[in-house]
Amino acid sequence: MTFIIGLFKHDRKAREKARKLDDETSPKMLSVVTVHEVLRGLFYIGKEEKVAEGEKALSRFDLIPYTYEIAKKAAEIDAELIKRGEMLSFPDVVIAATGIVYDLKLVTRDEHFGRIEGLKIEGY
Repeated sequence: MTFIIGLFKHDRKAREKARKLDDETSPKMLSVVTVHEVLRGLFYIGKEEKVAEGEKALSRFDLIPYTYEIAKKAAEIDAELIKRGEMLSFPDVVIAATGIVYDLKLVTRDEHFGRIEGLKIEGY
């Protein structure tokens, strides 16, 4: 999530990472939960042109739906984090579960994702 927001805010490090990722042949994917969070922020700003720009930018990605398998993995992760007293937000848990289920790397600067066993993280 921080990576996508960084791109919208023209963050130098996020843009450099995006250029490197564009050179790779691996698919560029987003959870629909990430899409929800990005669009919510753009609607909050309240400018239709920003929403349209956001939708155009998001269309570059393949979207991963929120499935039963992801929900089950998210519930498992959430329960484990709660037991350890290390809760994360619902969107972050779902995004992490999506990465695990699809065996993807999560590009982020958020260190709290490091608490989730089995999640591949790529920083920037």
